[in-house]
Amino acid sequence: MKSNKTGGYKCRNKKRKFRWIGYTLRKEDGEKHKSALFWNPQRNRKIGRPRNSWRRSVNKDAGRNWNELRFLAADRRKWKGLIDKLCS
Repeated sequence: MKSNKTGGYKCRNKKRKFRWIGYTLRKEDGEKHKSALFWNPQRNRKIGRPRNSWRRSVNKDAGRNWNELRFLAADRRKWKGLIDKLCS
């Protein structure tokens, strides 16, 4: 029974994350939040730091790359469909 509660939290957090991403991707180019999403650090991580970034975790969860996500976010119905499919 604990797994159901934990799964509910994970799903809710994932939906919140993707709602924020959709909101941010629909913003105008040059906005601080949007430029932060596409920022790519050019240095290697220090020893002991995780290799996966937040951006890579989003790609893995959605099963799509950033260009596809940007295209989907422009259409709110398609984006809502993607969010609904994340937890099903």
